Amino acid sequence: MSTSITSTWTAVRPVTKQNWHSTIDLSARRSVLLHILMLLKSKYGKVDTKISYIGRRAELALYAQAFSAWEYRNPQTLSRRLHSLVVKLHLNNLATSEDAAFKMEQTMSRKRKSSSTDTQVGKRVRYEVIENATTSPLFFDGNRDFLENVCSFLDAREVLQCAATCSLAATQLPQFVKSIEVTTMSMMKLAPTTRSTFFQRFPKLESFSLTGRMQAQQFNFQDEQTLVARNVLVRSVLHALSNAQLPRLAVFSLNFCYSEGLKDHVTSQIATVLADPSNKFPRLHTLSLVGNCISDDGVLDLYDAMALPRDGGSHLALLDLSQNFIGERGHVQMQELVTQFAACGSSLIVNVMNNLLTANPLQ
Repeated sequence: MSTSITSTWTAVRPVTKQNWHSTIDLSARRSVLLHILMLLKSKYGKVDTKISYIGRRAELALYAQAFSAWEYRNPQTLSRRLHSLVVKLHLNNLATSEDAAFKMEQTMSRKRKSSSTDTQVGKRVRYEVIENATTSPLFFDGNRDFLENVCSFLDAREVLQCAATCSLAATQLPQFVKSIEVTTMSMMKLAPTTRSTFFQRFPKLESFSLTGRMQAQQFNFQDEQTLVARNVLVRSVLHALSNAQLPRLAVFSLNFCYSEGLKDHVTSQIATVLADPSNKFPRLHTLSLVGNCISDDGVLDLYDAMALPRDGGSHLALLDLSQNFIGERGHVQMQELVTQFAACGSSLIVNVMNNLLTANPLQ
């Protein structure tokens, strides 16, 4: 049984970077730099002045980011740590474009909401005819249990297709949707106004999964516009989620659908939504954030949200953070979270496979 973790939570994160820099001498740093230059040479075929400069900057960044001397000097993870650094630096260059696009979408959504309340004089006659034809209560009045039973055999797409047949169906049927699995491509086709109120249509939603293309995580950066659009989409989805009441939501998945820069701002937004003091999602037991370039900073934000004391405790049982860019600091932080849950009689599994370190699930 899940219990409150108030007694083990503190306002100060229990894990910070250790002072290990004094244990690393100049020869050790030169050795790491040599390995970096060898990796760059294998990729670019030579080491000229420009490549040498890039190598030195990369070594300095890895030196500053590493949680311990072991992580900094580990040759087995150097290639992936270097790759993650390059990816996140490039994605960080798109932050300004992303913020501008997100702000524009929110503005458009508010304008369309306000204009939708205006009377459309030019379509008045046609509107009245449609209303008269689609508001017959013969089938929908008193058959709520029957409709819910029928919808239980349909997926979300089929239920919404039925809901499009008339106004009463559009009002009632979405309330019976319990599971939604949608791709980023499909979600992008929705109007900003529809996305902003997306979750309000499904008050009984128990499972939501938004999935992108795994190939998009290879990062050839040929289509920066798509990378920006995906992040804007996820941020708008999270904004809609923060304005919804979903007391039955148990599973929430965002897999391969956004790409973090240096600040892990999207993951921070997820943490903010989950840490809402009103506890809008009391039954949430599975949170999956696979393949989104999450680093240690994002993990720290998630830790702050998960460890936050709340009435009734937390039902979270699985946190899937596999295939991200989480290093030693993030691993240690998640182990601390697992320990806190265990101390309160709750079992939490954190999947950190295929990150910057080779590790088994924490439990």
